[in-house]
Formats: sequence, C-alpha cells, structure tokens
Amino acid sequence: MAQIFVSHSQKDKDLRSFFSDAFAGTKVMAVFEEFEKILGKEVSPEQIARDIEKSRALFVILSKNVQDIPHTRDWVVWETGVAKNKDIWIFEPHRQFGKISVVTPFLRHYAIFNISDSWLGYIRRIVESYDDSHTLGTVLVVGGLGALIGSILAEDERDGAIAGGILGGIVGLARSDKTKFRPIGLQTVCVSCNSTFAVHIPRGMNKIRCPVCNKFLEMKLQNRPM
Repeated sequence: MAQIFVSHSQKDKDLRSFFSDAFAGTKVMAVFEEFEKILGKEVSPEQIARDIEKSRALFVILSKNVQDIPHTRDWVVWETGVAKNKDIWIFEPHRQFGKISVVTPFLRHYAIFNISDSWLGYIRRIVESYDDSHTLGTVLVVGGLGALIGSILAEDERDGAIAGGILGGIVGLARSDKTKFRPIGLQTVCVSCNSTFAVHIPRGMNKIRCPVCNKFLEMKLQNRPM
C-alpha cells in the first residue's frame, strides 16, 4: 500500500483529524509520527527517515503550533530536507494566514486550505493520486495479454512472448497511472528568490507568502484551483 508521511504538530488535533478524514476510504496510508514519540522512545530519527523514504510524498501541516514550538519547527524543517527529492506539499490553514513565517526550502506544492467539505474533497483527490494499488495487478494482466499477442505474431514464440510481455507491462503502467487526476494548482515563480512551486488557494484570495523566502506575493491570475 502506498503511504504519505504527514508532518505536523501534536497540538493540532483538529487539523490531524481533518487530514485523517481525507485519507479515509482511500488506498493510501497516512503516516503520522510526532517529536513526542521520539522522547518516549517509541520511534527514532532513523525510523522517521526510513518512513519518509518509503513514502510517495510528504504533507506538511504548517500551523502556528509548528511555528511557536521550537523543537517541532526544527523537526518539520528537517523532515522536508529528508524528503527533498519527493513531492512535498505545504498546507497552511487559511485562518492562520499572515501568522506563519516558517520557511521550507524544498517543496513542489503550496496550499492554503480551509476546513470545509470542498477542501476535504480537494485534498482527498491529491491523496488518491498517489494510490499505486492497481499498478501491479494491471501490469500482470495486461503483460500476460501482451505476451500472448507477442507469441502469436512472432516467428520465434519465446522471443515474441518476452517482447509482448514487456510491451504489455508498459501499457499497463500507463493505463493505471492516477497522477493525471492530481490537482496541478497555479504554477508560480517568486520574484524575490526565483523559487518555483504550484499554488493551491481559495477562490478570491490574491495574496500569498513565498514559503521559501517568506516574501508576500500578489496573485494576478483570475482562475483559482478552489
């Protein structure tokens, strides 16, 4: 089963619950691990790093509690460094906009969200786009069909079956790819630090902060993801 590591503050029980609801009913597992578990020796930094490595993406719930608790802030930034080669999604609560100044050098998506049904569905679409549960089954079924077709068409039955199986596997992967349903947001370039990332914001919002350099940016595009 695919998994996504969710970086957060233990104090944000409402936000954790909201994101848990977004994962509910999907075939993607949310991995929640907190700094307090390290103090209680339930997990280790090495275990956290391994869990991030095994995850298909990193979600960061970037809240006031993350900002105001130094050890949580430091760990969240460290976790984004571990995941720097993966899809990193920064999620900031809309109600806290302007109160957060944590910078995260590595990210691909920046979302300012509300706790609402529409945003729950939006985040669930993101989660489901990382579901790889059908990939293996599709490869096996379509690959077998490709092997059969290859063996029929080729003069050498063995070579034809191998070629057909490879071709079928590639087709199977393509057909089972769920990333095409992932919200793409608005591609943005920060005029201050030249960082590039996709922005996902509520309709009517025309200002964001750059999560890399913390400068405020005016959004001039009319179309909004939400």
